[in-house]
Amino acid sequence: MYAIALAEALAERLPEDAEVRQWQAIAYQIWGRALIAEKQLLKARIYLKKALKTDPNNKSLFQEVERDFQKLEQVF
Repeated sequence: MYAIALAEALAERLPEDAEVRQWQAIAYQIWGRALIAEKQLLKARIYLKKALKTDPNNKSLFQEVERDFQKLEQVF
């Protein structure tokens, strides 16, 4: 969760920095994956969607999030 706070603070200070957006999206995706493991499925879905919205052109992130959504559906 601290990684998300740090990434969001950096994104506020450097809104045009693509690398900051990438790390912010990765932080959201990792947190979403952790929430799936904790069976907090609605929160997980929110963070996975935030990851895609934050860095929509990142193909590898998209593939990882797709796998996470599949895992989420299996648990649901």
